[in-house]
Amino acid sequence: MGVRHYVSERAVFLYDDAQDSSLHGVRFITDCPKYMVGRTASKEFDTGGEAMSKIRAVIFDCYGTLVDIYTNEGKEEVFQYLARYLQYYGATIGAEQLKSAYELERERYLKTSNERYPELDIEMVFATILQKEGINNPFLAESCCKLRRVLTRERFQLFPDTLPVLREMKREGYPLAMVSDAQKVFYFEEVRTLGLDQFFDHLIVSTQFGFKKPDPRLFTIACDLLEIPPAEAVYIGDSAEKDIKGPKDIGMQMILLNRSSDENPQDPGPDYSTKNLWEAWEWIKGRGRS
Repeated sequence: MGVRHYVSERAVFLYDDAQDSSLHGVRFITDCPKYMVGRTASKEFDTGGEAMSKIRAVIFDCYGTLVDIYTNEGKEEVFQYLARYLQYYGATIGAEQLKSAYELERERYLKTSNERYPELDIEMVFATILQKEGINNPFLAESCCKLRRVLTRERFQLFPDTLPVLREMKREGYPLAMVSDAQKVFYFEEVRTLGLDQFFDHLIVSTQFGFKKPDPRLFTIACDLLEIPPAEAVYIGDSAEKDIKGPKDIGMQMILLNRSSDENPQDPGPDYSTKNLWEAWEWIKGRGRS
């Protein structure tokens, strides 16, 4: 189908359906000029009302909320395997040199960003390292990212309540979107592998924009795509540090999912806090659409 356009009063979004035809028609942003680096949301929302609006759409975090994941990025052997892999493509860089180059490019990338909450794109980091090695191969940068992910990912599964609750929400006709701090180079494939793509209308990932949560623009984009006022959407996330401020800043409602902690965040706090999605779903239904 090629690239389709979605136009709102604040942005033009481009969708490339050909990028991954197996994603059940889910839409993800490949370019969004209105919200790119250094831009701010162009519309302010009234967040001063006392009564909560009816909830008409649900937006989720991914990792730690829907997906039970543990990664160990400090494994010493990771860069050893990566260096050996790169030898097949003519690279002579050793494991320690590769690790140092990765850290150097990572710091440089973040320091040169103009964003308050800059997001690192590790595919660009590896591409830069490879170019300095005289290797200009976009596929190789992508494969390095995926190999690193496989080597560091020690637990990767859905929480038991994820699919049942998503099925209930879709059965009731709620539009769903996902806003995640993640690497787009493997995020979409992980979403598809776990069977989550079939439930979501839109996927918004931080590395598409160069900024991450709690930047409120990510949540503004999600509401734009769903064509729902922020006050009529709720965000469900597991991080008090990253998942509360952004949605609350634009007037969204927020559920903090404390699956494994008794975290008690200060102002701004969530509208509701729970340890499982079933209770979150009951809370949403009690404030559901008219």
